[in-house]
Amino acid sequence: MKLNIRAFLHSGAICGFIITLFFITELFAQDTTSSLAFKNNRPQRRTTLFYQPDLSYPIWQQFKLIQEANSGDPLAMHELGLRYLFSEGFPADTVKAALWIGKAAEKKLPAAEYNYGILLNNGWGVDWNPFKAYEFFKDAASAGMPQAEYIYGILNTNNLIVKKNWDKAYTWVKKASDQGFLPAKEAEAELKKRVSQGYFDSTKTSSEKNNTFSSADDEPAITSNLSLVFIDFASKSDSVPVITDKQIIEDILRNDSEILVDTLGISNKKDSLLMLKKTGLQYLVKSAEAGNPEALTLIGRLYQEGIFFRKNIITASLYYLRATRLDSPTAPAILWYIIRQDGYFVKLKNLVDQNNADAMYVWYELYILGFDHQFTDQDAMKLLTKAAEENHLPSIVELGLSYLTGKIIEKNKDKAILLWKRAEEMGSMEASVRIAAAELLGDVNNGIGNFSNDIKLLEKADTLGSVLSQVTLAYCYENGIGVKKFKPEAVKYYRLAAQRGSRYAYDQLKRMYDEIRPPDFKVK
Repeated sequence: MKLNIRAFLHSGAICGFIITLFFITELFAQDTTSSLAFKNNRPQRRTTLFYQPDLSYPIWQQFKLIQEANSGDPLAMHELGLRYLFSEGFPADTVKAALWIGKAAEKKLPAAEYNYGILLNNGWGVDWNPFKAYEFFKDAASAGMPQAEYIYGILNTNNLIVKKNWDKAYTWVKKASDQGFLPAKEAEAELKKRVSQGYFDSTKTSSEKNNTFSSADDEPAITSNLSLVFIDFASKSDSVPVITDKQIIEDILRNDSEILVDTLGISNKKDSLLMLKKTGLQYLVKSAEAGNPEALTLIGRLYQEGIFFRKNIITASLYYLRATRLDSPTAPAILWYIIRQDGYFVKLKNLVDQNNADAMYVWYELYILGFDHQFTDQDAMKLLTKAAEENHLPSIVELGLSYLTGKIIEKNKDKAILLWKRAEEMGSMEASVRIAAAELLGDVNNGIGNFSNDIKLLEKADTLGSVLSQVTLAYCYENGIGVKKFKPEAVKYYRLAAQRGSRYAYDQLKRMYDEIRPPDFKVK
């Protein structure tokens, strides 16, 4: 498997375009237990995904609650599990929480089935099992619970648990939308574009009576890292889509850290780059230099349109190419149109003739990524080497990558690390991430016998949106390298990278699902 992850970390292939729906919701509790579900895998704050009805037993009635739960009352079982989950009258313990919520789920209590599905899908307090989770979501959805209807619909879009079925996905998401569930309303329009041609002719939704999930508290109040994704790597189009400013902003809003969103002043209501906060540019650049494809794409657009930066189509191309290298699904489409502008290559050649390092890097990448075929491998490498000699940071990092992989140059790991250390000394965080990844994968010996510093660096880069860090951390958690082996955490990081466009991460996620796939669950 090392060869596979190296192929990803050291590749520059252009991924297919994807559509994603992604939400991270998180659980809050104090760690007073030895439960592994809380160790190094505890989210930081509450949001809204678990379903939590009003807790009917006052805390002073703990004994009564336990008594009722032990007698087989599913409502009491579920509430006891929730109290363990939130440390409300009981010490926080996800193992006990999962035990009691699971008992209630087995008795077909819809809210418990939904919540137990979340625990199973994350491996919190129970072994990770997305297939069992799917069945519980299905049962809760069939009972008319809108949150479950939405999740069950989305789980039919990604070929991870069951074969993709857009019609089925739309049907269930629409059920949730019709009940007023906001995430479903937002997803319904996108899914509607993907249903089969005869779907609306054969479906009589207006005459059907849907079950309605009723409760004293219809709003969910507890959370999880469910990280649901719908991804369409297989979709093909006869035309390259035109990427709008609004799409670029939405990618930032959906995929990146709260700090980046806050510093730029991004919200759902803002669809103009002119509305971004200039004070957030410093953090935006920091995120980009850590290897954040969405940040790189946004900076490219700012240079392309001359917003906050002096308009420069070649510098814009540089950022789009760097984003493409990191599997951005939008940057390649933008590049496709840019390089077809009249006079683009004339301008590029003139700048190369003037020894402009940005231009040399851009033309090298256009050749390597298949956008242009005017060079030989040797000509392209001369451009990259010359730019690196000018202390051009992206070129130094790229040259190191070429030496590590042996792509169009003789492989030399020592030279690769020396180049990355040189870039690191010049302030390149991406170079630091690549060095850490090489050490964790065994490409080089870090000389200290442990990987704690490498893991800390990757975690820091992850907060800045580094997709390379996410994939490497996933590999480390899956194989117990530098961290305790914990597959649910590996799944989480692979999901994060996959929903941002990483085909490699999606393939690894699919492999992990296939390794525990029951015979009844087929995707082919």
